[in-house]
Amino acid sequence: MSQSRLVFGLAALILFLAFSFQGTRGIWEPDEGFYIGAARNMVETGDWVVPQVNLRPFLEKPPLMYWGSGLGMLLFGFNEWGARLAHALWFSLAALLTGLLAASMWDKRSGVLASLVYATMILPFFSANIVTPDTPLAFWVTAVAFCFWKSLAAEDSLSRHLYRLGFAVSLGVGVLAKGPAILVFLPPLALYLIFTKQVGKFLLRWDFPVLVLIAALIGGSWYVMIYEFVPGALAYAWDNQVIGRLFTDKYDRNPEFYKPIVIYLPVLLVGTLPWSLSCYSQLGSLRSPGRTWRSRLFASGQRPGLFLGLWIIVPVLIFCAARSRLILYLLPVFPALAILCARCWIAWRPAWFSDSIPRKPVAIFATWCLALLAIKAFVAHMPTERDTRAFWEAIRRELPNARYELVVVTGRRHGLSFYSGGNVEWVTTHSDPYPFFHLPEPLEMEIHELRTSAEHHVFLAREKDYGWVKQAIEATGTPYEEKPGPYEWRMLICSPAPDDARTVHLAAMGDTRSGDPRQIQLGSALNHVDAALTLNGVLLLGDNLSFDGDPRFFDDHISQPYNALIKNGVPFFAVLGNHDVDGGFAGFQINHPFFNMNGRRYYSRVFGDNLVQGFVLDSNTLPGDEKQLEWLRKELGQSSAAWKVVGLHYPIYGRSKEHPEPDAKLREALEPILVDGGVDIVLAGHCHVYQRLRPKNGIQYFIAGSGGELDEGSLSRDDPDLIAGNDETTIALVLTFTPKECRFQAINGIEQVIDEGSIPIDPKDRMGDEAWGDPEFHLAHKE
Repeated sequence: MSQSRLVFGLAALILFLAFSFQGTRGIWEPDEGFYIGAARNMVETGDWVVPQVNLRPFLEKPPLMYWGSGLGMLLFGFNEWGARLAHALWFSLAALLTGLLAASMWDKRSGVLASLVYATMILPFFSANIVTPDTPLAFWVTAVAFCFWKSLAAEDSLSRHLYRLGFAVSLGVGVLAKGPAILVFLPPLALYLIFTKQVGKFLLRWDFPVLVLIAALIGGSWYVMIYEFVPGALAYAWDNQVIGRLFTDKYDRNPEFYKPIVIYLPVLLVGTLPWSLSCYSQLGSLRSPGRTWRSRLFASGQRPGLFLGLWIIVPVLIFCAARSRLILYLLPVFPALAILCARCWIAWRPAWFSDSIPRKPVAIFATWCLALLAIKAFVAHMPTERDTRAFWEAIRRELPNARYELVVVTGRRHGLSFYSGGNVEWVTTHSDPYPFFHLPEPLEMEIHELRTSAEHHVFLAREKDYGWVKQAIEATGTPYEEKPGPYEWRMLICSPAPDDARTVHLAAMGDTRSGDPRQIQLGSALNHVDAALTLNGVLLLGDNLSFDGDPRFFDDHISQPYNALIKNGVPFFAVLGNHDVDGGFAGFQINHPFFNMNGRRYYSRVFGDNLVQGFVLDSNTLPGDEKQLEWLRKELGQSSAAWKVVGLHYPIYGRSKEHPEPDAKLREALEPILVDGGVDIVLAGHCHVYQRLRPKNGIQYFIAGSGGELDEGSLSRDDPDLIAGNDETTIALVLTFTPKECRFQAINGIEQVIDEGSIPIDPKDRMGDEAWGDPEFHLAHKE
């Protein structure tokens, strides 16, 4: 058989094994529920940097796994096949690369057998059907080992440099697969260099610092970005992926001293079957005097047996010593085990692997492959509580036809968001829940929302929590209906809160036109605000779409960042900013139904039972637009709303380092009209910061121009009109109007409250400047 036909046949067989029944099984909890849900959120929001689960930052693992699943779903839709596509490819590539490494160490026969061994070992085969970071990590560890080995064996300079470059790139991408976990596989390489006296050959070269820099730039890129976009992210990653895992038991991953034996010994004995059976026949060859072993150990030159042994033994010892231990942690040592097993089989049964292979081993191998596929198919249809698809099918018929939120009480049902398309909340009854970056809400906070939320709440609780949840719901007086659920779960379907026309909830933010993770996170945060309060609308304060208002960016800057809000029917109302107009695309927003401008550059809207009236201005044409000024004067005079709120892009008070002075002519033209018309609140953008300013003539001024764009460090703290401000994170302003007061909160993308307070309904009570709210600066400091 020609070499090309052999390679093609080997690849076809491995791909067949990898893709068979790959999407037949539903999503299993707990891991796939997190990881596949985060990948779907990436596709829906367009944020491929900051993973989110249920639209909250999920920083447990770096993004490579999510990128793979997300791209699969982009190609094949939101289904299990698309979600697991990349894992089948990672597995196949790891098997083929294992064969290439074995062939470079020995011969083609060893390479072919090593690929087949890896592809049909129990642990790698079944791990490829579970979306975790371990399967892609196994590939990149193999790539690091392959490039390292080939660089040492290379006979010409070009090959050596290419393999060394491949080593650096593989190491960097491996960090994106599972963070610093790939560094566990560097000590075996260092020991190999020491034992074979090749330290200088690999390390003491001019390009080694460059290789380190390349690996650091690739692997560290994601950590730099999350540091930039998510306050506190880097400190959490350091604890979650390094210190907390290695030295503490806070993540509760089998920290007991005896767990390495309980977990890792079965993994090595069972996970390597059936191929490890050959190794027992070769144990006798290991018996040799200690001096002989020492001479072998420190012999010069390439030593494949030593290389593979260190690759296996050193990481296993490190994982045993660490305080976090799980089955799949050992998966990246299996390529080395596969090569050793292949060599043992060739030594034990050489006739089976000659040029003319007997029928017996072929029949045995085919039977084993069929057995693996049969088990994979059986597991896909096996009833289990872990199967979230079956769980979803069991509850979906009982769900309300109207808008609802699924509330999972102290349970692992994160895959529900994948099947329901969102609107899932995870709450806890524990005082010390698992330390995710964004901790689950206490049950009491979710119960509190029942009084204000306009959506059904469907509580899913196990028997042990059911009584407590039911009692808490009854205490609010909320009507509910009890339904049975699958396994030990039960459902409590709560009715929406009564429509309250005397309370209005609005959000405001400007300069949203970035499309970056900060804007997307802010959209996610507002979705959770909407779930709790039911927003009557979101006011976009100008510069809403791209640098010049180009409609081609509508999906990137509007549809994806606010996908959840749009699906839940929250209306948006746009103000035109200078960038919306400068590019000549203002007509797109004026006439597009999403922006609710109805063909007008300036307009008004009433919310509630005449509780709030919003007046939206086009400050681009002011102060010279007499027609608009006359319209505003007339509309304010005719308005009988309890609250009058004006939204515009250019502020008339407040400044930043980027915009040191507001437009005095604009203020001169507008302020008398605002005062005479009884305006209560003025909301502006343009300055890419958040500011709450001193009231002027009974009017409270806000600048909320950091809804997407952000000018860090540009807050003018010496501005005498400034009461509170923030220039370190994107901000949305949430306003709750009642007949007595307006409560406000400025929140960032991880739902931290940056500023808050209340504005009394009587303008006379606002004249004390700092009579409400906290006069201190509220700054979200990065960690």
